[in-house]
Formats: sequence, structure tokens, C-alpha cells
Amino acid sequence: MSMLDRARKTAANTDRTLSEKEANVLLDTYLDLAKLSPEITEHAQYPALMSAIEAASSDNRNVATLTSRIEALKEEGSELVNKVLDALR
Repeated sequence: MSMLDRARKTAANTDRTLSEKEANVLLDTYLDLAKLSPEITEHAQYPALMSAIEAASSDNRNVATLTSRIEALKEEGSELVNKVLDALR
């Protein structure tokens, strides 16, 4: 049996084991969201929680945008350095 076949067999076994565990967790977990929702949304801290979530989401978007721009700058900078080096040769 080749290493690739062994890897595929191991991956299939792992997927099967984890999917069974996931199914068991889902079956053992029951939340009546309709019953919980009024208790949650009418809680005094709910507006503060929603504010914190919105701020965190906004911060995450800002970080993602910054990361994307830095990656683009890195690629452009690399291309520029290569052009300069080619011109010097």
C-alpha cells in the first residue's frame, strides 16, 4: 500500500470518526431558541453586548482590510524590487 493510499485511508477514517462525534454532539444538544430569545433580548445587558459585538465586527473588518492592503503592498514592493534589480544587472 502506497503512502498516498494510507493517507487517504487515514483521512477517510478520521472524517468518519469526527462526523459520528459531531452527530452525537448535535443530538445531545437541544436549545429551544424561541424560549430563550425573549429572556436574552430583554436582558439589561443585551444592548451593551450587541454594541460590543458590532464594534468587534467592525474592528475585524478593519484588520482584514489592513491585512489585505499590506499583502498587496508586499506583492507590489516585491515586483518593484525585482524590476530595480533587473535594471541594475
